[in-house]
Amino acid sequence: MHKILFDNETTGLLKPEINELSAQPYITEIHCTKIDEDFNMIGEYGTLVKPPVPIPSFLEDKIGITNEMVKDAPAFIDIWEDLADFFLGAEMMIAHNLAFDRSMVANELLRIERVLNFPWPKIHLCTVEASMPIEQRRITLTNLHTIATGKPFEGAHRAKEDVHALVRCYHYLTEKGLA
Repeated sequence: MHKILFDNETTGLLKPEINELSAQPYITEIHCTKIDEDFNMIGEYGTLVKPPVPIPSFLEDKIGITNEMVKDAPAFIDIWEDLADFFLGAEMMIAHNLAFDRSMVANELLRIERVLNFPWPKIHLCTVEASMPIEQRRITLTNLHTIATGKPFEGAHRAKEDVHALVRCYHYLTEKGLA
């Protein structure tokens, strides 16, 4: 079974659904890793994405993705087919905060009228939810990684580094029977 683990960086947090789609945040970076049932990496896809709105300065400082970095990046409409091709055939999608990351991709697809054309995997797993039994509360990816490996990871809040940490955390959760 092929599984896709993914993460997005964005221009902000999701707003209540009553808000117009144009008021929702935009993706500024996406990274996906495809693994097989033995946790072997069989592919990666990642890119910066140019949002149609500026990245707020506090997020530039926190995440490390600047408006300068994305000025020549492709828009989401230019990457969606590559992203769909990468997801095609995967049976499971995994993200640390799946509701957020899945909604961000769905919102971008809705904006370009492609949400129904996307090959969403049948099985969805949120590692925040899967890790709840460990401490009976939400655990950040950084803290879960420390629990799983005994050491924190460098580069948190960049999509590729977060996904690589997520792979290690998912492996740990699977070994513990939590995923």
